[in-house]
Amino acid sequence: MNTGSDKAAIGLFGGTFDPVHQGHLALAQHVLSQCHLDRVLFIPAPRPPHKGVLQTTFEERVAMLELALAEAGAGTHMQCSRIEADLPAPSYTVQTVEALLQRGTCCTYFFIIGGDSLIDLPSWHRIKDLLKRINLIVVQRDHLAVDRVGQMLRSLDASFTYERARGLWCNQQGRTVEYIDDIELPVSSSQVRAALARGERPAMLAPAVFAYIRQHHLYGWKDT
Repeated sequence: MNTGSDKAAIGLFGGTFDPVHQGHLALAQHVLSQCHLDRVLFIPAPRPPHKGVLQTTFEERVAMLELALAEAGAGTHMQCSRIEADLPAPSYTVQTVEALLQRGTCCTYFFIIGGDSLIDLPSWHRIKDLLKRINLIVVQRDHLAVDRVGQMLRSLDASFTYERARGLWCNQQGRTVEYIDDIELPVSSSQVRAALARGERPAMLAPAVFAYIRQHHLYGWKDT
């Protein structure tokens, strides 16, 4: 994505990553390339507000993320950020974005969410403040139609208009929303956890992540 300036374009990919799987990495790599970002930061949440008790600790999820990224040879283009560990709990996206913006103005940030999360945006903490501060990249989930994306955005901020030449929505603060409909997460972390609890090795797990899960007996895995 061309930001029109010399600022680095940074994608923010938040979630529990419980555990991270190859679908997460493929999606981040696709958005990195498709939207011409300089880097994608994976931001695991220590205590997500909309989730129950997690089966793993923040440190375990960070360790699995770092193993997956290293094995994928992500280098500086895809990295894990521990920023939410230093912020008040629970982990609200708007607080994370504000903390990143306070660190300097050398970057333009793009928050990456699935189409299912777009539908949930009205319930997010201080969502109107968030939409004034950051750009969004929405990735297709559950076959969300483009018209529905526009309706959801305008229900949150009536100033959002679609700019056909640029292929994105823009609000009066100049924040943009781009919809990526040529990739979709093929599997969820809950499906991976269920397979591990049954003693099955999910194909979507990186070898290094699976080895870590076995070593620490996570998600109910038991070597037979």
